[in-house]
Amino acid sequence: MKKKPKSAAPARAPREPDAAAPAPARRDEVLDAGLQLISELGVAGASLRKLAAKLGMSQPSLYHYFDSKDALVQQIVEHCASRMLDAALTVEFPRSLDDVPRFARDVTFSLWATEQHPRFVRFLFVVAIESPEHRLRIQRVFEERLYPGFAALADAFGRDAEEREDLRFVVRTIVYALGLALMEERALFGADAPSAELYRFGDFVVQAAERVLTSRAAAGPIARAARKNPS
Repeated sequence: MKKKPKSAAPARAPREPDAAAPAPARRDEVLDAGLQLISELGVAGASLRKLAAKLGMSQPSLYHYFDSKDALVQQIVEHCASRMLDAALTVEFPRSLDDVPRFARDVTFSLWATEQHPRFVRFLFVVAIESPEHRLRIQRVFEERLYPGFAALADAFGRDAEEREDLRFVVRTIVYALGLALMEERALFGADAPSAELYRFGDFVVQAAERVLTSRAAAGPIARAARKNPS
C-alpha cells in the first residue's frame, strides 16, 4: 500500500515587527522623563507610577524598558554618560598640543549648553546622596568612561611620560574649573545659558593652561627631569 504523500507545510506569514521592542527615540524619551523626575523628586520620591503618568502611558508599558526603579536609575546613568562622551564629537578635534586647552573648553561648554546635562548633574548628586549602591555605579562609570578621555588626549599629544601627565592634569583642570562654574550657574542657580562672565572665565582658564604648556615645552625634557629629580 502506497503511503499518502505528505502535504507541503503551509507557508508562514511574514513576521510582524515585535511590538514589545521599544523604539530608540521612545526609549530616550522615557529615560529623559525619568531623569527629570528623579532630579526633582529624588529616588525615593520618584516612582514608576509617576513616571508612567508623566509620559501618558500605562505603568506595565514601562517594563519594556526596565524592570525596576533601580534599573531605571542605572540606565539613566549609562545613557547620560554616553551623551557626555558624544559632546566631544561635536567639537573640532585639536590639531596639535597647543590646541588641546581650546578643545577641552569648547567640549565643556558644548555639554553644558544642553538642558539635559545640568539636570543630569542634579540627578547624580541626588542619587549619590540617597543610594550608596548607585554611588558606586556612578563612580565606576566615571572611572571607566570619563577619566580615560583625559588620558587619551594626553597620549595623543604628549611627547614623553612627564608631558603626558602634565597634559592630563591640564585638561582635567580646565574641565573641572569650568564644570564647577557651570554647575553653579546652570544646575544650582538655574540659569538658561552660561553668562558672558563665565565665557570670559573660560578664555582665562584656556590662556592660563596655554602658559603652563608653553613653559613646560620651553623647559625641555632635560630641565623637566632635573626639576623632577633635584640633586
